[in-house]
Amino acid sequence: MAKKSKKQEKKKLRTLILLLFLTIIMFGTSTYAWFTANRMVTINSLDVHVEATGGIQISTDAAAWKSVITNNDINTGYSGHKNIVPPNVTAVSTDGKVDATNGTLNLYKSIIGNDATDGSYNIKTELETETAASTTAGDFIAFDVFLRVDEEKQIYLTSDSKVVKKGDDADKGLKNAARVGFVMLGHTASTATSAAMIAASDLLNSSSKAIIWEPNYDTHSELVTSQVATEYGVTLNTSGPTAYCGVNKAITAPVSLKNLVNCTDTTNATAVTPNITTTAANTDYKQAFVLQPGVTKVRVYMWIEGQDIDCENNATGSDISYTVQLSTESSATGTGN
Repeated sequence: MAKKSKKQEKKKLRTLILLLFLTIIMFGTSTYAWFTANRMVTINSLDVHVEATGGIQISTDAAAWKSVITNNDINTGYSGHKNIVPPNVTAVSTDGKVDATNGTLNLYKSIIGNDATDGSYNIKTELETETAASTTAGDFIAFDVFLRVDEEKQIYLTSDSKVVKKGDDADKGLKNAARVGFVMLGHTASTATSAAMIAASDLLNSSSKAIIWEPNYDTHSELVTSQVATEYGVTLNTSGPTAYCGVNKAITAPVSLKNLVNCTDTTNATAVTPNITTTAANTDYKQAFVLQPGVTKVRVYMWIEGQDIDCENNATGSDISYTVQLSTESSATGTGN
């Protein structure tokens, strides 16, 4: 009887070892959304380049007017600015809503955990805050710009606007999860003082929604196509942008990560339809917004959308560059309004 018991124990032990081995293999080969395998992974060496053409003047301090601004201009800003241009960013998500009181975009960062029953990933979220300027910390880029025109103008995002991979390393597809948002804050006359331009905060977009641009919507890494989309139950759109849902609240009790990503959790995430979408080739000029005569204050956001199916572990550790070119002309041939 004792020998039989020992044999049964050995059999159970071998079974447990086999299950453990299979679990290790599973976690070693699977891929996950929201960078779950390593929550500290970041995107390095971000470049920001914003250009205005066709009669638009741009400034980061409402005093010195230029045609192009870069990281250095944004970091300088104006006295008391809350520009955030950290050296690294990580995934966040938004449904596009803007806080009507302070004009900031509601962006949520994730807290990833594991379900105690089946080991699947779950997620909680926290609302990000923008209380101070930072060049050393932050999960996304955010900065104020001032755009000046002499008459009402339809503004276009040109075909030179893009988010691309930097460096010589292989393209991991992180650029495909990038987003840019514009929050129209306020408006003043061109003759107003710099202080008045800086103080402008009447939230021009009455619906309190950001204008969102999704670049590179038509490209996905091979891993996303062959594995990640299937694992999360996301159907890739071959003729247009793939549908996704942005986080709409701080989630205090853990919910299924999979359900959040594939949009079956409609309580904590809302379908997002970007206002502007461009392909990786991007040969078109796209309508962005209308500027009234004078100076318009705009807060610009650049982030990696955690709810985008392209935001998966293998894509991390990339270097990317954001270029935004705004023009009053509707094409490269110079046609305007």
